[in-house]
Amino acid sequence: MRGSATRRPTRGVRGRSIAWQLALVGVLGVAGAWWFARPQAPEAQGHHAGPVLLGATDPRTTIDFTLVLRLPGQAHLTRFLNEVTDPAAPNYRHFIGAAAFGERFGVSRSVLNQATAQLARDGVQITATYPQRTALDARATARTIDRVFDVRLMDWRGAGRRVFHAPLGGATVPEDLARAVSAVAGLDGSVFVTDDSAAIQGLTPASARSVYEINPLLTQNVTGHGESIAVVEFAKFDQSDLDAFDQQFNLPDVTPRGLAVNGGASDDDPSSVAEANLDLEVAHEIAPGAELLDYNAPQATSSGADTFGAVLDQITADGQAPVVSDSWGSCEADTPRADIQRDEQALEAAAARGMSVFVAAGDTGAYTCQQATDTNHRLSVSWPSSSPFAVSVGGTSLSITTTGAYDGETAWDDTLEQAGGGGGLSVDYNRPAWQVGPGVANRFSTGMRQLPDVAAAADPWSGWDVYTGGAVTVAGGTSAATPFWAASMSLIAEYARDHGARPLGFVDPMLYAIAARRQRAAAFHDITIGANRYYPASPGWDFASGLGSPEVANLARDVLAYLKR
Repeated sequence: MRGSATRRPTRGVRGRSIAWQLALVGVLGVAGAWWFARPQAPEAQGHHAGPVLLGATDPRTTIDFTLVLRLPGQAHLTRFLNEVTDPAAPNYRHFIGAAAFGERFGVSRSVLNQATAQLARDGVQITATYPQRTALDARATARTIDRVFDVRLMDWRGAGRRVFHAPLGGATVPEDLARAVSAVAGLDGSVFVTDDSAAIQGLTPASARSVYEINPLLTQNVTGHGESIAVVEFAKFDQSDLDAFDQQFNLPDVTPRGLAVNGGASDDDPSSVAEANLDLEVAHEIAPGAELLDYNAPQATSSGADTFGAVLDQITADGQAPVVSDSWGSCEADTPRADIQRDEQALEAAAARGMSVFVAAGDTGAYTCQQATDTNHRLSVSWPSSSPFAVSVGGTSLSITTTGAYDGETAWDDTLEQAGGGGGLSVDYNRPAWQVGPGVANRFSTGMRQLPDVAAAADPWSGWDVYTGGAVTVAGGTSAATPFWAASMSLIAEYARDHGARPLGFVDPMLYAIAARRQRAAAFHDITIGANRYYPASPGWDFASGLGSPEVANLARDVLAYLKR
């Protein structure tokens, strides 16, 4: 991790240059859904050249942001996380709670108390703390932030003519906070509005269950009962649309339990509501017996704050959901390092608790940064999908027969629309030890984290039926594949529990171990045709589709056998 350095008034290492800041847009929504049956707003059509600088942020503006706390026990944490996923290690599957994580790896209470007292003297209000001691959510005026953290906050106009603030250069942690705080995150409030795309065919709940072999579990009354799925949202959902979706497809009624973080989501723009509806409806149709927990927070627009880390830390602290679905992301290369550090510590705490966080890999193929800036042609991946402690979900193009049966998949590649399933190499994280197996080491490998891990239907031309805006529409994107995978894992968790197995824990190492074994009935559809605008699909794991899409009932049997060894 690269944090900021240390003294006031003498300041340490700066963040990215102004040139990088000018390229910065798209902190949220890189993996947003693709839609049919809603016209594009004029400002949302096409791609974007980058944000426009408007001037200095009004010093009276109140801004929410995050202070990333040091983890003095990081070396011990790294060793623990390696052992908790290693069947040969003494700590294998010895998961710990949020409070134990903070006590074992976080800063001491006395150091934390001294820092919060200093922040109060500086005029910084602490709005939230977490037992895992990964971060402090904070609030202050732009004038205070500029003074305390030696930074210049500026206003910008980005995609969709939205105005946000972002700093010139990086914030610096003053000396009197440096024992507790390693970086300042969430000062970039940029947001990207995703494009729409036409779709011609949608998966109904019945066809989705058929093509991905879920029906054998449903016939055993495995519906997700007793399981909870946490869905990360930055917009409101529409309960009337969810009710209509259930009636349309004869599903049991569901009312997601709303859990507000940092005041909760306020965005009720129809396109944003459609994203929230998609996540919840896909999760519900796959695991109709599971409880849906709608963890919602404001978008990181003019208010600032690194909202993903805050939401995930709250999910981990609550400990109510072992499976999380996140359809939001940003270009990894252009995401501020402090924000990545903040998110990664939240992901580490989640994995230490035995949680699996499924994250969309993005919808612009191997060029995630291009979704924010049309002229950006460098290979790039999406954050937090590229974290070693996230399960990265890519996209496929699905074919089904006239009777609704599986008829094959290819990697999702739509070059004309600059669309495809996200995948490629992280620029920040090494490939974890458990990411091995047929196809993983290939001509593109560099030793860095490879994604995606898995995939499912995402091409909007073979999308998912959803109900939003008072009508049935068709949506695609890895935003749909992600809640599908999270809900499928909830079914597998119930199946394993019913057969006397232990909780699943962080599932990524187990998925790779299963894929590497000889199987009587395949757990994954191995996708060998197509590409994601750069990387080709191939036998075994590949950068276009990961391990492939699931045959859920077969995967459930393999997971059970793995857990009961």
